[in-house]
Amino acid sequence: MMSSSALRIAHGSDGEPLAFSVQGPAGKTPMLTAHGLVSSVHHWMFFTPHFSGERPIISWEYRGHGGQPSPQEMEISVSQFADDAHAVWQTAVAEPAVVVGLSFGVQVALEIWRRHPECVKALVLICGTPGRPLDRLTSNALLRRSAIAIVQELAHLPGVSGALLSFLRSRPGLRLARELAYLSGGAHRDACPPEVLEGLFKHVASMSPDLIAATVAAYLEHDANDMLSSITVPTLIIAADRDQLTPVAVAERMQRTIANSKLVVFKGHSHLVQVERPREVHAAIATFLEEHAL
Repeated sequence: MMSSSALRIAHGSDGEPLAFSVQGPAGKTPMLTAHGLVSSVHHWMFFTPHFSGERPIISWEYRGHGGQPSPQEMEISVSQFADDAHAVWQTAVAEPAVVVGLSFGVQVALEIWRRHPECVKALVLICGTPGRPLDRLTSNALLRRSAIAIVQELAHLPGVSGALLSFLRSRPGLRLARELAYLSGGAHRDACPPEVLEGLFKHVASMSPDLIAATVAAYLEHDANDMLSSITVPTLIIAADRDQLTPVAVAERMQRTIANSKLVVFKGHSHLVQVERPREVHAAIATFLEEHAL
């Protein structure tokens, strides 16, 4: 396979377009990425240039993300994203890859293993949860369902959702969103490049409210805890001790359940450790790849 960064299009089983690129030479095991919630390949701004020097990096956008048209149907699920990843994989390389999930992409990566294990030679799971993130806040099923319903209802209030997205596109909106990210532990004020957060928030503001709500609901409803013990491929789990969105305890539970797994915890960093300390994170991933001859 030739090294190529040109945008290409695969298609989901229902015909939805899926934008992706392949960067890097053939030879070593390819890497297939899965980005964060309502985000884009912008998440891989340091990762792809680093690893594409020695292997193919397949970066793809979830349906309706990254400037693509909103999908015809809003029945969004993590299983559907996993099937979309399989379609991209078939078009791009069709050989087992190291699947790298970041944040929400961890759930997508786990679902790829469940539904399409032939794609997966190893897993790298960065600052994510295996599913049901609201369980950390409440054990009450009614409250969880209510939270999901509220998210979905907001999308159908165009005056509210439109005003929120319009505000997010403004300079004051970006500044407020950035401050909230710092306060929530989603990003480290002294380490996360401001352009990373601005790129993320601008992308969110460009999406349709319906797609945002459907994707967030899929994230909240999904659960892959039941299949963690079935994972047989080498797995690297990366966590950060200041990550309040997916605390270290979540990563520790995954590591105890996945047989052939290793946990690396970065001290003093947040949910976005991958862009806060790219050299250190890349070094941990490179060591893992070398240990398993990938």
